[in-house]
Amino acid sequence: MDTYHHKNLKGDLIEAGINLVAKEGLDGFSLRKVAGLCGVSHAAPYSHFGNKDRLLEEMQNYVSENFTAQLEGTIARCKDKERLLMELGKAYLDFFTAHPNYFAFLFGKTKIALDLTESADPQKNYRPYEIFKAAAEDFLARKNCPKEKWRDITISLWAFVHGITSLATMRGVKCGFNWEEKIFDFMSAFQF
Repeated sequence: MDTYHHKNLKGDLIEAGINLVAKEGLDGFSLRKVAGLCGVSHAAPYSHFGNKDRLLEEMQNYVSENFTAQLEGTIARCKDKERLLMELGKAYLDFFTAHPNYFAFLFGKTKIALDLTESADPQKNYRPYEIFKAAAEDFLARKNCPKEKWRDITISLWAFVHGITSLATMRGVKCGFNWEEKIFDFMSAFQF
């Protein structure tokens, strides 16, 4: 097999793995198939990952890290704190509509640990959720929302954006509008 054209074989293997799982599910996933998709020897994935479980873990980390970077970049660019939650919702949607296989893989095939309890350790919890939660709590504090409602509102907002994104990334959903343009209208339903 010809491998010289792979400048980032590890990244190519990860992307091929995500696409394979989205297409065939975990039952159809193998290192041999991933290698074939990349046009490399069957041994190549083993040299980078060692085994199938390690590749799956790297795939989850890859998507989560890119999703985190999207949200953190949105925070860095957004100068209007009043719009930050709206912008984070849009960033969430934009990231996964640009990569629908990421959504199917990350939320349908991985073992993400998301702790929604009040005692959750922010350092150990799912980072994208903690980014969103911090922005929501900042917003709710500025709106003088009672603190005992913060968790329920934050979970509701996350679930709402997640649900809209799920619809936007599903094959066969007809809507007659552009999701990226409509997200602000949907989010405006949550008036504080």
